[in-house]
Amino acid sequence: MDDPSRQQPQQKKHRFRRLLRPYLPAYFPVAWKMGLSISAMILLGMAVLGTLLLNNQLERMRQQADSFGGAIASQLAHTAREPLLAEDRFLLKVHINNLVRSDNIYGATLFDRDGGLIDEAGVQPARRGPLSEAGVSRWTMAGSPMSTYISPVMVNDIQVGAVAITLSDQPIALAQKEVRTAMITATVIMGLIAIIASFVISRRLSQPIRDLLAATSAMRRGDLQFRIRERRNDEIGLLIEAYNSMAHSMLEKDQVERVLQRFVSPSVAKSMMADLDQVTLGGRDVNATVVFADIVGFTRLSESLAPEAVAHMLNVYFDAVAWAADSYRGTIDKYMGDCAMIVFGVPEEDPEHLFHGLCCAVMIQRLIQRLNEHRQARGLTTVEFRIGINSGAMLAGNLGSRDRMQYTVVGDTVNLASRLSNMAAAGEIIAAAAVFKDANIAPRVRALEYGSMRVRGRQEPVSTYRVDGVHALSETLMEQRIAQFLTRLNTDGHRASS
Repeated sequence: MDDPSRQQPQQKKHRFRRLLRPYLPAYFPVAWKMGLSISAMILLGMAVLGTLLLNNQLERMRQQADSFGGAIASQLAHTAREPLLAEDRFLLKVHINNLVRSDNIYGATLFDRDGGLIDEAGVQPARRGPLSEAGVSRWTMAGSPMSTYISPVMVNDIQVGAVAITLSDQPIALAQKEVRTAMITATVIMGLIAIIASFVISRRLSQPIRDLLAATSAMRRGDLQFRIRERRNDEIGLLIEAYNSMAHSMLEKDQVERVLQRFVSPSVAKSMMADLDQVTLGGRDVNATVVFADIVGFTRLSESLAPEAVAHMLNVYFDAVAWAADSYRGTIDKYMGDCAMIVFGVPEEDPEHLFHGLCCAVMIQRLIQRLNEHRQARGLTTVEFRIGINSGAMLAGNLGSRDRMQYTVVGDTVNLASRLSNMAAAGEIIAAAAVFKDANIAPRVRALEYGSMRVRGRQEPVSTYRVDGVHALSETLMEQRIAQFLTRLNTDGHRASS
């Protein structure tokens, strides 16, 4: 059970924080925190040191003044001893009057052994203290501080009288004021210098923190090439070295991931880089869609072109295929010579994988048609694609050997899509009839019954449809994406020519 006596200070502390929160900035640089903290400690130290030195100096000045006053009083007591014993009042009066003529002495008084007044000159305090022993009396006259020093007149350890000397404390007060002013001025100047120095030092000490902040901001923006150049031989230096090493490792990982994404899908690449221990042989049953896009007459065409021209042409057309795949969440599974294999629904789940696959197939044929117009206008070689599409159960995973594997999909559904692409004519999209049994697909796709085909490896003929397009809204969006691709193609062409 909590102690109420301990809860009250905590409640007061929280209440104090709530009161201060509206006046505190949301962001307060560490250099200012360090500068203010160091300045506060320096000011506090200078104030304490200045106060001690000032009090010590003032005390020493007071002691010197009291020593001076006591010495004069003792000297007068010694001088007055014989005249006092001889009761020579004239000589005593001469001594007192001569003493008062000094600029530093404002009054002198002589008393007998009973404290009775024998003679006096100058100013005296209104009240006299006991005269049995030496002492000092502080008083004021017209606002001016005065000190009266009393010294007994002794003969053979017998007090036969006493003397009192009055001095003005105005000179010492002025001297103390000057010392106080000088000390305060010196303290303020030294404090200001210390504050400036503390902020300069704080800024210098916090520079690595600002560098680390800039580095983390650059990393947040994706700039993994940012490095901190400062070298230090302390803990901050170790932290900077750790950051630079981490950024270098992340850059290497990012570069590997970027290269890997050119061979496998981005999602597969990210999954591999996230956990390398999971990169093992194996697969899982999935329901997905696969599209095969094959170039018509590629063998004959490649015989008439140089290898460099064939490679360049394939890159241009497969770039269009990849654009269409990316537009509909498809993944390029592999390129097989003149054929591209695209899957939908793996490795990322997509409930609309079948419709997206159909849209991608239509967009590929539209893109190839527009790309051919673009190349014909420049006198370049053109090709046509034939496409086969199928959807259903298949096996997806890492297939191959322990030393070399590939993420892909296999199964009867995949084989049928490949056979359909081989049976399609130039510019056609052939899909298995089973694809259109989905009530969510048939109303959104324009297709004509293509007939039954004898497919190698199957005893029964396969009913097929020729896909001509999709519904109007998807066609509009598709045209926008085609226009974006052609704009990028023209921009890249201008850059290459310049």
